[in-house]
Amino acid sequence: MNTIHRTAVIGAGTMGHGLALVFARNGLPTRLVDLDEAVLETAKRRIAAALETLAAEGMASPEEIPAVLSRIHTTTRLEEACAEADFILEAVVEQVEAKRRLFADLDRLAPPHAILASNTSHLDLFSFVETGRPAKVLITHWFAPPHLIPLVEVVGGPQTAAETIAAVRDLLAALGKKPLVLRRFLPGFLANRLQAALTQEALFLLENGYATAEELDEAVKQSFALRTPFLGVIQRLDFAGLDLQQAILKNRRYVPPAPIERAAAVDTRVAQGRLGVKTGAGFYDYGGRSPEEVFRARDRRLIRLLRLLEEAGPI
Repeated sequence: MNTIHRTAVIGAGTMGHGLALVFARNGLPTRLVDLDEAVLETAKRRIAAALETLAAEGMASPEEIPAVLSRIHTTTRLEEACAEADFILEAVVEQVEAKRRLFADLDRLAPPHAILASNTSHLDLFSFVETGRPAKVLITHWFAPPHLIPLVEVVGGPQTAAETIAAVRDLLAALGKKPLVLRRFLPGFLANRLQAALTQEALFLLENGYATAEELDEAVKQSFALRTPFLGVIQRLDFAGLDLQQAILKNRRYVPPAPIERAAAVDTRVAQGRLGVKTGAGFYDYGGRSPEEVFRARDRRLIRLLRLLEEAGPI
C-alpha cells in the first residue's frame, strides 16, 4: 500500500459499507459516499454491528472499534469523497448509464494519480466508460460480506496498465484478501458464473415443482456443500475419478435446462415485498429480527468456517 493512503467508496448499500470497513480496519482513512442520508445511517449501524461481531469472535479487539469507526467519514458529496483519494471503488447500481455518468464525474473530481475501480459483477466496464485515465481504470469484484470473504476478482481492460493491476493486487494482498487476476474480461467472471449455473438449476427445480425451497437448500447443505470448501469444483473430480467424469461427459447423463429470465417464485415474493433479509422475509421468514441480527448470525458461522479451512490447509 505504498502509493495508496486514502480510499473512497461510492455507494453505501449492501456491498459499500462492508468495503469501507475493510479499508478502515487496515488503517486507511475512507470516505463513504451515498446520495441518501438514510442509507449512510444504515451503513454506519451495520459497520458497527459487524465490528461487534468480529470482536465477539476474537477477530478484533473491542478497543480498536472506535479507531476503525473514526477512519470512516460519510458524506453525500462526491467531490468531498474524491478530493484526496488514491483509490476509489464504486459499488452503485448495476446500470450502464449510472456507471458511465459516475466514472465521468470521478475522472473529473479525483486527483490525476487516483485509481478508479468498479465492483461490477458482470458489466463490461471497458466498453462504455470513458475517462482521461484509461490506464488507471479496472474492475475489482468483491463478494458479500466483503469484510469476511477473501476472494476479490481483478479484471483489467485493454488499456489498463500493468502497474495499475500490480498496485491493486498488492493493495488487496495487504488487506488480507486473495486477489485473482483474470486474463481478460468475461461477463460474470469466474465465481459468479459458477454460482449462476447453480442458481439457474435450483430455480428450474423449484419452478417445476420438483422440490420446495427448503428441500433444495437441504439437498445442497447436506451433500456437496460439505465437500466444496475443501475440494472446490475441479479437485472433486480427482476424488470421484477422472475416468468416471469422462464417462459422464460421454453419456450426457446431465442436460442443463434452458436458461430462464423470470421465476414466478421470485416475482411473487418481490410483489409481496418479501425481498429477503433486508425486509425480514424472502423465501424464509427471519422472525422479526433486524438485518443486523441476521447478518451477525451469518457472519459468526462464516468466521468459524474460515478458521477451520485455515487450520485444515489444502489436501
